[in-house]
Amino acid sequence: MRAVVCVPGGVEVAEVADPVARPGEVVVAVEACGLCGSDVHAIEHGMTVDGQILGHEFAGRVVEAGSDVDAGLVGRAVAVNPVGSCGSCRACARGVPFQCPAVPNVGITAPGAYAQYVAVPQGQLVRLPDHLPVELGAHAEPLAVALHAVDLARVGPGDCVLVYGVGPIGLNAVIALRLAGVDAVVAAGRSPGRRAAAAAVGADVVVDTREVSIVDYAKQHGTRFTAVLECSAAPGAAMEALEVLAPGGTFVEVGLATDVAPVPLPRLVGEGLTLTGSCAFDAPTYQRAVDHIVAGRAPVAALISERVGLDATPEALVRLRTPGELVRLLTRPWD
Repeated sequence: MRAVVCVPGGVEVAEVADPVARPGEVVVAVEACGLCGSDVHAIEHGMTVDGQILGHEFAGRVVEAGSDVDAGLVGRAVAVNPVGSCGSCRACARGVPFQCPAVPNVGITAPGAYAQYVAVPQGQLVRLPDHLPVELGAHAEPLAVALHAVDLARVGPGDCVLVYGVGPIGLNAVIALRLAGVDAVVAAGRSPGRRAAAAAVGADVVVDTREVSIVDYAKQHGTRFTAVLECSAAPGAAMEALEVLAPGGTFVEVGLATDVAPVPLPRLVGEGLTLTGSCAFDAPTYQRAVDHIVAGRAPVAALISERVGLDATPEALVRLRTPGELVRLLTRPWD
């Protein structure tokens, strides 16, 4: 099969062996896979292994079933939860199945979906209804990330929430906050295309952080936020966001930040703040994301800027380093 594989200095399209379904697995023909910012970052900073196949936001059709798998799945459209879980280790019991040492994560520690085919455990499939365009299932993973972050923020009606960073995860966070029924969503970011997308999917206010800081915005409008979802991972963003958090508020770090931020301990204690990190999701949250998409409650299709084939995927991953007007790109391996 053809796949986008990691090589020194980047990625390239190559012929690799077709995956084979082991007991309990299926092979999925990938119809669409989102180009994720974490993959862009890993490639740009040399955090990959030669021959590695990335891609963890995907959907497709089952084309092969291994032993101990329902043969009736062959031909079915599915979204694939890339996060495995043994269900019994301490990590799984604590609600962080992505840290499970027994089951690899597709596209991260197991071959992923920047490819025509990928092998996955049967238990990580969520069937899609026949009427739904299959590629919409590729949006379930980033929406599940956002739903989990919003759950941790503990927000709902009456709350005003800041989404700092309007990449695909930040945009899905705007959608998830609307699903949670919050009263007001303020989104902040630099990319003009993504700021426009934030308004399109439900942000009440969109702040251009190139022109005004969040701290200045909050002072000008007398606003402090019930919760902040920090999705940018930009240096200094965490400290800036903490300044605009209301007493009793929750700060959720969602972006894969690399800087070490000092914590304002007097405010943390005196104002009863909650600081938490949010990474990935559990299986029920992924199912919830699929359900929202199937029911038409999450306008994820509005986020798509381009669809590219495998041959154009390496160049698309480079373009996403400076997105400009780009919002979300999908690779369609059979195009």
